[in-house]
Amino acid sequence: MSKEQQAQAQPQVAIPLPKAKKNLVQIGCICMMLSVAMYGLVFATLTAPILEKVDAMGYVGLFSIVGAIGVSIMTPIGGKLGDLIGRRNIVVIPGIICALAGFAFAFVRSLIPLMILRLIVSLAQGAFTAAPYIIAGLINERKDVPKAMGMLATAIAVGGFGGSIIAGILTDMGLLTVAILMPAIPLILGIVLIGMNMPNQKREGKVTIDVPGMIALIVSLCGILLALNFGSSMGWTNPMILAGLVIGIIALIALVKIENKAAEPLIPMKLFKNKNYTVLLIVGFICYFYQNAMNYYAPIGAMQVMGASTSAAGALQMPRTLITIILPTIAGAWVGKKAANAWKAMVIGTSLALIPMAVMALVTNSGASIMIYFVALAVTGIAESFRAVSITPTAQAMLAPEDMGIGTSLVNFANSLSGTIAVAVFAVAYNASTSADPTNVALIQNGVKSVFWTAAVVTLIGLLLVLFIVRPEMSKKAEGNK
Repeated sequence: MSKEQQAQAQPQVAIPLPKAKKNLVQIGCICMMLSVAMYGLVFATLTAPILEKVDAMGYVGLFSIVGAIGVSIMTPIGGKLGDLIGRRNIVVIPGIICALAGFAFAFVRSLIPLMILRLIVSLAQGAFTAAPYIIAGLINERKDVPKAMGMLATAIAVGGFGGSIIAGILTDMGLLTVAILMPAIPLILGIVLIGMNMPNQKREGKVTIDVPGMIALIVSLCGILLALNFGSSMGWTNPMILAGLVIGIIALIALVKIENKAAEPLIPMKLFKNKNYTVLLIVGFICYFYQNAMNYYAPIGAMQVMGASTSAAGALQMPRTLITIILPTIAGAWVGKKAANAWKAMVIGTSLALIPMAVMALVTNSGASIMIYFVALAVTGIAESFRAVSITPTAQAMLAPEDMGIGTSLVNFANSLSGTIAVAVFAVAYNASTSADPTNVALIQNGVKSVFWTAAVVTLIGLLLVLFIVRPEMSKKAEGNK
């Protein structure tokens, strides 16, 4: 075999790296996701202690929303900027900004600077949060991408689980500042490993930034997401809520028009003409939707309806977390063995979220055992493990090289958007049942059941999309490649 034939026979990757550098870059990606998860859970765990120190407990909701909106805004922008200025730059520059803002956050003790720094951290995280998934798709052979995604999913589980526990322990020891600084350690390590070993491939020639598109995106997301978050507490007919929704929708329409005319669009509208890619975005959105029900309403059901202790309710997700630490890498290796395994993994990811939600909706009552919740949430851990290694790699396989960054970022964006919208939808479902008397156990039971039924129905839609659209299309593609 000639050298030319040998080269052609070699598996092709978008960015070929020597094995040692590739491994270091992958470790860097894992460190970045550890940091993202640790920051998320550390801020969630420490929000009350932080705001208590500055006598601002009334701002807990706003503090959390600032973080969520920052990530949502910058995820698609970061994906596009990475295509333009280079994937390494979009990790190193926002990563350094995030580390510096996180460091300053640990020492500031005034509300407005804290809010500003929290926003900067979330904006910086949004800029690079999709980068590890994009890089995994660029430096690995296609068959190895699901396994790489599995390692990133494991890193998120470890970072969230370990980060929240360690942050709580450090805070109890009087070391709040150390707890806030902790997530910067894996972040800095990730920046160094990726910065030193990843070539900075970027768009050649003059770079055009779609500023009007960015402005329209920011106005749209802020208007819609703020209205959705405050709608349940302020009332959906409140003039400010209605104004936010109207402004957000008008900005969204403007965004579509701007992007259709832009020379270098922030979000290429052509991506949505790809039916298979668009369906995967919807399935990804749906696969995240139930998690808000699990995170917020399962503890309410356990404590208020079943009479479980606070510690028992707090431990509900322990089995799920352990599964999501161990299983994703194994699931990723299985998905990588055969193309058809991807849609099968999506079936597992949707069905094993649907079943627990339906079971919890059926059994939530004062006579039920909390062990049903433990088992149900453990099953969702299996669902999450298979979701994590199937949707993003499959979506990446449908993207042109020039759209890899923004295309992958939109998958992450759909995931984060799902959680924000789910908060509003579940609040409506719960409040509709409990508004007469929020303290009545029977009404709380009905409210929790309504939330779980809503989650089950939405997840059922995802399962049907996989069975009747994703599976036939992937099977057709597999037949065509034979």
